[in-house]
Amino acid sequence: MIEEFVNKLNYRIQQGLPGISAQQKMAPAIREIKPYEENEYPDAKKASVLILFYPHADDIYTVLMKRPDYDGVHSGQVSFPGGKVETTDKDPAYTALRETEEEVGIKMDAIQLMGKLSNIYIPPSNFFVFPYLGYLNYRPQFIPDKNEVAAIVETPIKIILDDSIKGMQEIIREDIKFNAPYYLIQNQKVWGATAIIMSELEILLKDVF
Repeated sequence: MIEEFVNKLNYRIQQGLPGISAQQKMAPAIREIKPYEENEYPDAKKASVLILFYPHADDIYTVLMKRPDYDGVHSGQVSFPGGKVETTDKDPAYTALRETEEEVGIKMDAIQLMGKLSNIYIPPSNFFVFPYLGYLNYRPQFIPDKNEVAAIVETPIKIILDDSIKGMQEIIREDIKFNAPYYLIQNQKVWGATAIIMSELEILLKDVF
């Protein structure tokens, strides 16, 4: 099952990524998505995330994680495993694998990388993010880092194709009020950069399932 899914998704990616047209659909109202290149933001920090696919209950699943509450712009948000590119990382793909192992306990060498989605720049935190895709041919045992992960959120990937889980919420950040679309996944609102990344994945999956 997982191999067939991976082959179909890889084939679809080879036809070209949807990019901005898909990302903009789940972007907050105050944000205009533009084509971002690394050299446009030389002072931006770099980060990678991993969208991991695996079989479970006769379906294809992915995993997200709820961040702990802290004094920061991403406090309590739901995201894919990932984090900052360190100087010791050989490339951003390595970062995605390393962070996944550190945060949710899946060994780096067990994950098969597939490719990546369109890069995204996150203005509030000044991060340039590389979203990678990977898969396992089995359901992993998650060992979350309690300092970085408040909860593991497993979900069938097809759920993001269901328009009924989409909604709009009012967000207040630094006295600025705006509307932000979200996916309601396992009773968790997924919005911001993660929803923008997921929106591009949604378009790809519509051609796979």
